[in-house]
Amino acid sequence: MLQGLNDRGARSLAIDSHQISPRRPGWRHRLAHALEPYRAEEGIAATFRARQLQAVLRLAPLTLLANALNVLLVVGSFWASAPRGFLVVWGAAVAWAVWRGLGAWRHWRRSGDTWLRASPRAMRRATLNAAVLAALWAVVLLVLFTDADGPHQLMLAAITTGMICAGGFALATTPMAGTAWVVVLGSSAAVALFRASFPLALPVSALLVIYSLIVIASVWATARLFGARLMAEAEAERQNEVIGLLLRDFEENASDVLWEIDDAGRLCHVSPRIERLFGIPAAQLQARPVVEWLQQMVPDEHEALAQWRALQQQVAGAQPFRDLPLVTARKGHSRWWQVSAKPLFDGSGRCIGWRGVGTDVTDAQHANRRLSWLAHFDALTGVANRHQLRARLAELLALPHERAGEGAGEAPQFALLCIDLDHFKNINDTLGHGTGDALLQEVAQRLRTHTRRSDTVARHGGDEFAVLLHPLQSAAEAQALAARLLGGLAEACEVQGARVAVRASIGIVLAPGDGQDIDTLLSHADLALYAAKSAGRGEFRFYTPEMAAVTRRRLLLEQALREALPRGELSLAFQPQVDLANWQVTGFEALLRWQHPTLGAVSPVEFISVAEESGLIGDIGAWVLQEACRQCAGWPGALTVSVNVSPVQAMSQDLRAVVLAALQVAGLPATRLELEITESIFLHDAKTTLDQLHALRATGLRIALDDFGTGYSSLAYLRRFPFDTLKIDRSFVRELMQRPDARAIVKMILGLARTLRMKTVAEGVEEPAQAGLLTHHGCTTLQGYLVARPMPAAEVPGWLADWAAEPLLPQPPALSTAQMPLEVIG
Repeated sequence: MLQGLNDRGARSLAIDSHQISPRRPGWRHRLAHALEPYRAEEGIAATFRARQLQAVLRLAPLTLLANALNVLLVVGSFWASAPRGFLVVWGAAVAWAVWRGLGAWRHWRRSGDTWLRASPRAMRRATLNAAVLAALWAVVLLVLFTDADGPHQLMLAAITTGMICAGGFALATTPMAGTAWVVVLGSSAAVALFRASFPLALPVSALLVIYSLIVIASVWATARLFGARLMAEAEAERQNEVIGLLLRDFEENASDVLWEIDDAGRLCHVSPRIERLFGIPAAQLQARPVVEWLQQMVPDEHEALAQWRALQQQVAGAQPFRDLPLVTARKGHSRWWQVSAKPLFDGSGRCIGWRGVGTDVTDAQHANRRLSWLAHFDALTGVANRHQLRARLAELLALPHERAGEGAGEAPQFALLCIDLDHFKNINDTLGHGTGDALLQEVAQRLRTHTRRSDTVARHGGDEFAVLLHPLQSAAEAQALAARLLGGLAEACEVQGARVAVRASIGIVLAPGDGQDIDTLLSHADLALYAAKSAGRGEFRFYTPEMAAVTRRRLLLEQALREALPRGELSLAFQPQVDLANWQVTGFEALLRWQHPTLGAVSPVEFISVAEESGLIGDIGAWVLQEACRQCAGWPGALTVSVNVSPVQAMSQDLRAVVLAALQVAGLPATRLELEITESIFLHDAKTTLDQLHALRATGLRIALDDFGTGYSSLAYLRRFPFDTLKIDRSFVRELMQRPDARAIVKMILGLARTLRMKTVAEGVEEPAQAGLLTHHGCTTLQGYLVARPMPAAEVPGWLADWAAEPLLPQPPALSTAQMPLEVIG
């Protein structure tokens, strides 16, 4: 039965256990896999096949001995009645198979654990050899059973039945070999019985077939159980490997450290992680109690020492404990731990050691400290946040107040300065939020530089900062600090490759005089801040009670302005511009007007700043452009329209799209539109704004620099952008006849414009003498009440007709010597 596992087969199995063919498996290989009593990948299946064959080889001595004894019994019983030549040949063949089987068994015993894998080819060879041995026994049945007498037939039947059952049992772990053995031997026995000449041959043959099928079913059932056990063992081994890996990984990389000490306090096992944590070799660590090593690592700090003493008390009491804190320090680096442990007792109840785990909570400790820091400080700038500002205010307000003297009221305890960056939103929109964040960090640094260590610098939100000045001797001290802060912030700085000039406004309150609770102080500081912005920005203001009325007015205007455009309360007035050379009308400037049903006519000086700060200027500016272009499209000839563009609108990224859309909708050529911008857009190095203006000018549109000579005038602006027009501010024109310095500035502006070949427009001309002097110095265009007041769009056609028929000033006035200033006469 086992002759297939001969030396050649054993060597094949050994070879197959070390070599797996890389070729694509053929149909035989796939069929063998399909007939295996388990489903596993090839690497595991090869191991399982080796285990199946080894289970068969363990029974090899008994099964081979049974074959040898049966051969001797058959040959001895039939020696006198059967052909002796057949018996000799058949006995020799079976003996040879037994000998080969013993050779395979000896080879397996010598190989020991080296047979770790077997290929499907080894399984097929085992099946083939089992079938061959079964066929040898089938031959003797078919030859001898029919002619034998009753006792000999009974002997053969007993041998055959026993071998069918015993062979099926021995080969059960290799179900294909067991099946081949039972099928070959059982079918030959059934044929031999059927050929026998006794009455019950047919039913007995049928019973034999049925029993053979039962044996085959038992073989496969046993094989499946064996396969399931192999799968379970493999899974258990895999899990053990995974658990081992996890434990090693846990010990090496996790934040927890497993430890165990004996009754002397020495570590029973020193893992590489423990060795690294202590920085001491394992042998040296185990030479002394771990408590002595730990005591050297506890920092000399009150809290750390208290935790160490608490841990020692728990150990001395031999009671389990959980999550006791412990701090250790090594090479200047501290680590925080939570220690849990339980004592170990022997059979008599004596404590023989401790086993526990130390959890490294250093990261959690740092995270908690970070969260605590974030709860009180601004993450971007590093200064105090709103929460800490309010806490500090509450602390200062709780201090006892000092009296300044009889009748003098309360002396100021501290000052609160609220600081807001002017036009910060434009920096974010044009240069990006990264630049805006970097600018906020620079502002915070400058505030810290100009304040004392006892003062508190905080970021109140967005682009708003606050400074708490304490202690404070007088209001003059707060005033001096505000002036220093404005001066320090005004210096231009380099932020992410862009040169940015920072301007700020400051509102100041003195406590407790301006408020005795936090919200009142902050509210009054906002009122003072708004007053500073209204004064022209870049200023500071102390709070006064009258500011509340101004704030209420602003809030009322903002609420009303949000509904002004939908309700049609906004309109445009147009003021003509006249060429001084021939007194011909060249165009009009569009001026925005707001007529509210209850507030009446609201000045643009008042509501434009509200629109900018509330974010309404974009929609209002777009409407002004559309309406101005629509009106201009209906004017005769090549009359132009000039439209003021707010700095906020000019620095927005959609300026070009808004302007081109307005021209397209109105059907107005770009050459008939002039945009008036102010110099403030150049304060932030707005490359995007300049690019948009260049693109608009390339379409034929004209660009004018409004209010030249005021604000932040610099000749560098005229080099950075080729303006078409310079507009002289009305403040110079108004004082033109009275102040020599105003005349000198106007003369300089006109000379500069003439050199740069720019058109000049003088605003606010009201007297003929002013027009004459402007003409004398080369001004090209005037605008003012001398020509006409701003008029509604409906009156423009009639006024143009009247002017064409009879201009109000048919020629420039000639100034007499008495009217002309001395420097002009000279």
